[in-house]
Amino acid sequence: MQVCILNGSPKGEKSVTMQYVRFMELADPDNSYVSHEISHKINEIERKPEKMDEICNTIRDSDLILWATPVYYQHVPAQYKRFIELLFERKLTGVFSGKYAASLTTSVHFFDQKVHEYLQGISEDLGMNYAGSFPAGMNDLLEEKNQKKLAFFGKDIIDACMNKRPVPRAYLPVPEDNVRYIPGDCSNPVDSKGKKILILHDSINNSNLEAMIRQFEQSFPDAKTFHLDEIGMKGGCLGCVQCAFENQCIYKDGFASFWIKQIEPADIIIFAGTIRDRYLSAKWKQFFDRSFFLGHIPKYSGKQVIIMVEGPLSQVTGLRENLSSLTTGANLVEIITDEDETDFTSSLIRSTAERAVRYAVEGYIRPPMFPDVGGHIVLRDAVWGDLRPMFRADHRYYKSHGLYDFPQYQYGKRINRFFFSLFMGIPMIQKRVKPAMKEHMIQPYNRIFNESKILNRKEVN
Repeated sequence: MQVCILNGSPKGEKSVTMQYVRFMELADPDNSYVSHEISHKINEIERKPEKMDEICNTIRDSDLILWATPVYYQHVPAQYKRFIELLFERKLTGVFSGKYAASLTTSVHFFDQKVHEYLQGISEDLGMNYAGSFPAGMNDLLEEKNQKKLAFFGKDIIDACMNKRPVPRAYLPVPEDNVRYIPGDCSNPVDSKGKKILILHDSINNSNLEAMIRQFEQSFPDAKTFHLDEIGMKGGCLGCVQCAFENQCIYKDGFASFWIKQIEPADIIIFAGTIRDRYLSAKWKQFFDRSFFLGHIPKYSGKQVIIMVEGPLSQVTGLRENLSSLTTGANLVEIITDEDETDFTSSLIRSTAERAVRYAVEGYIRPPMFPDVGGHIVLRDAVWGDLRPMFRADHRYYKSHGLYDFPQYQYGKRINRFFFSLFMGIPMIQKRVKPAMKEHMIQPYNRIFNESKILNRKEVN
């Protein structure tokens, strides 16, 4: 059998991801492996038809396709995303039809599940049978137990292909968006109360997204609006990690300057994009990837964020979660789509604009939920651990902003819990406490309702 490796790392063969692939190949001498550097050579692939033909010919001759990629900003790298867009744009999906596919990622396990969801969805859209996924940690391969897991994964997907294992489809096809949005009248703009508003988009002429942006501009006439083509990105993140020391990107283009001059001062940011094969465009992915020059810090802390989407968002499984998790530290005011009737969408745009200003004035940030809390812990431990020697700028930021909030650092609480645990281990105490557990759980909160400040505020209201 022949296995085709579609390498998603911008670093090409000199990537952690490809070390895992190399191990799989050495562990499976009975089958042949052919790899193509997709992200590393995306410009050549896009410009030269013969390069894409070469890749397609390998796919035709292969039995199993392995999507092998690092996780960049909760998704595949922008260059890999662009390759997938090209497959659909150039109607090359037929070469994949009927073949078996699997995915392998390397990361610090920060939203890596979203990459595998995406690649499974894409595999199914291409008519392939998705045989499984392997979400590896960056350094997993250094341990023998993980080597055995990887070797087993390789054998399992080969077995699925050889024996034509039946594979159920997990995701429905993405439907076409047939709703037409026409901007409404907005003669009474929203008072921004001095807050700085930024609109970033990748719209095309006469699109629903362009019309929705116009509606927002009428609500916020003092907003600054930029197309992603205007902000000076000359390419996608290269994965070189040279920015890790001082947050200085190796690119000498205008992106970092744009970030400092436009994004950092903004109080309210509107991200506007169109769904392209189960995600936003590769241009948007490039924007998110390039923001990694700031490392693993919460880049949008304290800001109000609005996300505007053209396309059937409600019918693309998992994409809403992707979008909701893009701006850690910010307050996501609303996700607006063009799926509803024009009047409703126009009203929602107006209402969202008003709420964004009110939230910005109040400094309101909604408490984090599981993805944010869990994500913080993953990055905190990664930066403190394996990443700290290289990501020195991250370490300084985490240290100075109190993000190293390890439980073992909370000495007072640890001492309190130690003696409290000993006390609660006494059978006689347990016998007295058990019948009154509900009362004991709410007892610490009683003092809040007795504070004069709270009562005075209630009287004022």
